Amino acid sequence: MVASFSYTACTKISLLHPPMVAQIRPRTTQKAFAVTNPEQDSTLEVQETETIKEEQSTEKMKKQPTPLRPVEKQLNVKSKGMGQFGGQWLSSVTRHVRIYAAYIDPETCQFDQSQMDKLTLILDPTEEFVWDDESCNKVYSYFQELVDHYEGAPLTEYTLRLIGSDVEHYIRKMLFDGEIQYNMDARVLNFSMGKPRVQFNTSNIEVVGDGQPQVDA
Repeated sequence: MVASFSYTACTKISLLHPPMVAQIRPRTTQKAFAVTNPEQDSTLEVQETETIKEEQSTEKMKKQPTPLRPVEKQLNVKSKGMGQFGGQWLSSVTRHVRIYAAYIDPETCQFDQSQMDKLTLILDPTEEFVWDDESCNKVYSYFQELVDHYEGAPLTEYTLRLIGSDVEHYIRKMLFDGEIQYNMDARVLNFSMGKPRVQFNTSNIEVVGDGQPQVDA
């Protein structure tokens, strides 16, 4: 499973900050705005607000998926950093998303925990959904976007859980949008993200004289 649905990204999440020092905040852009005529304050503020809204809507339309920057595959990877007590073992594990601060070989599954500058995502380890390359890459792209977003934040399990939770919500959205579907051949069918929605086909139904529907044979 790791060989089929895994992605490793380099991260700049800081190992140097203690957990309670750095706060995670979204990146913001600041604009310089000077008013020379006090009588035109309200007019200029309205114009500035309209300009910002137009720019935001344009940015949303032009927004492209974050390009994938996977870590180059390594050779002869050995499990390291585990230790007697499991080492750091920084991770976030949910039903469909497992994130580890380590490099995991996609073929041998060797777990090199000494490479904590990398985050490895294991997607849908129980094969509850049907995936193709496009849908997998969309999740990986969103994961890369989140990793970039939390640049400079403390590398803790809390930070990884924030990322993992957002990826879970993204998978749910993909399911509701019909981009992925449940794997009906999965070992366990519990429909963890809601029961499948079946669209009823009414094209073959005709109404007879008594007003009762009749289905064509």
